[in-house]
Amino acid sequence: MRNKSFVFLIIAVLIALYISIKVAIHSTFWMDDYATGLFAHVPHTAIPFFIQVSELGDKLGIGIVALLMLAWLLLKKRDFAGGAMLALSIALANEVYKILKDWFVRPRPDLEHLVQVESYSYPSGHALVGMVLYFTAAYLLIKGMKSKIAKWFIASLAVVILLLIGASRIFLQVHYLSDVLGGYALGFIWAVIWIFFYHSFKQRYKKRPS
Repeated sequence: MRNKSFVFLIIAVLIALYISIKVAIHSTFWMDDYATGLFAHVPHTAIPFFIQVSELGDKLGIGIVALLMLAWLLLKKRDFAGGAMLALSIALANEVYKILKDWFVRPRPDLEHLVQVESYSYPSGHALVGMVLYFTAAYLLIKGMKSKIAKWFIASLAVVILLLIGASRIFLQVHYLSDVLGGYALGFIWAVIWIFFYHSFKQRYKKRPS
């Protein structure tokens, strides 16, 4: 399992580097135009659905899900280290993506934005912070489960939510596909770092003499 996690981490680092470098040198991505063309075929009647889905990666949606997870971790599981890890990783990720946006200063797609946006385009904050929350939440939920079916359900649900959040930002014409993929990669790296800290703390705590 650790080997698989390391492989995924390396892939995420390579994706983040590739996209970030191309954005920094103002290079274009063929996949951005391709994705925009694909979503152009989605009927406009889907706009309300994607707006609601997008909220799952916005401040309100992130806040509600994070609070529910914190309540479960602190009140039921008594996992105070997990609660601290979740809260800090999300709070700091929310600041990190803002710094990155102001650093890369990538303009938003030159299309009619279907929702209001004010900041720069890269990376997608919804994708980055969403990845940190839903990946970490899924990890913490699965960690205490014995049922393989339950584990697959939680993992699949997290993947579906993240994919829908990313798709919503492209469909609403406020992000490029590369913004979303870069956000996913950076969010995954950030989440893995915090999970590593969490494990290190738990192991040191267990080794302490009673």
